[in-house]
Amino acid sequence: MAKAVAVLIACGYAFAMIVDAQGITPDVAKGLLALLLPLSLIWFPDAIGSFTGYVGRGGRVDTESPPFLVSAAGWILLLVVPAVIYFLR
Repeated sequence: MAKAVAVLIACGYAFAMIVDAQGITPDVAKGLLALLLPLSLIWFPDAIGSFTGYVGRGGRVDTESPPFLVSAAGWILLLVVPAVIYFLR
């Protein structure tokens, strides 16, 4: 159920971006790509949270992240960040 709600919210954002820009522009395309991050965190928290190992520039993840925290981060990115951007705009 939560996954379907996340997709509906993302579709609403996509529709709003396209209507506001009066079509698909490069900025809208970037916005649509940005929606993939929170959706992936919400849809695949087990796989993303279980990642350990080398992450680049000498960084290393030693412990797994709990799936509920990964999913919560996705919801924060999907709901809170756009609201803050909207009110600051």
